[in-house]
Amino acid sequence: MNIHQYYANAAPGQVQVLGADLYNGTAAQLRSFKTQTGATYPLLLQGASSTGGNLSTLYGTFDNYVVISRQGIVRYHAADLWPHGNRYHLNEIRACVDSLIGNTTGVPADDAPPVLSIEAAPNPFSSETSLRIVNATAVEAHLAASVYDVGGRLVATLWSGPSPADGAVLRWDGRMRDGARAASGVYLVSVETGGRRAVTRIVHLR
Repeated sequence: MNIHQYYANAAPGQVQVLGADLYNGTAAQLRSFKTQTGATYPLLLQGASSTGGNLSTLYGTFDNYVVISRQGIVRYHAADLWPHGNRYHLNEIRACVDSLIGNTTGVPADDAPPVLSIEAAPNPFSSETSLRIVNATAVEAHLAASVYDVGGRLVATLWSGPSPADGAVLRWDGRMRDGARAASGVYLVSVETGGRRAVTRIVHLR
């Protein structure tokens, strides 16, 4: 539900969230699930049957999270990365979805400028890029800044700690968490602070 509600506000009409019943239960059981969980996104009945699309055959068993592009290409498959019972990694899922829909920020009222934004320069870059984070809320809060690949996997943590009220300047030298150089390609910088999130694309060239 967090994903559905977030993108309904941040990218209306661009992201479809669907919950599939892979136990092939009854309509009454699915309604009961919706009532108990408060799910607001569509639920697919009998998703493990031919009528429901055979999603278990296509994308694996229950307790799984899959991101599919408009072209029908699987861009993220949690079961390939995580064991059963530990597959819900919101940051990875959102990073992958963000790579498909472009830059996202907290949605401002009317035409006001975003309260949280990221400016990367140079971009593309080869040795290092500077990331200027603008926080227009003028409120000091914990700030988390990370780099993800387009599959939603964490590449590097740039900062996790208090943020100055007027923002911060961070740098990424293209190295991953283990110190190795990241491959050339598109990466996503995600910043979260004060309950808001901003994402921007950067291009690393080796």
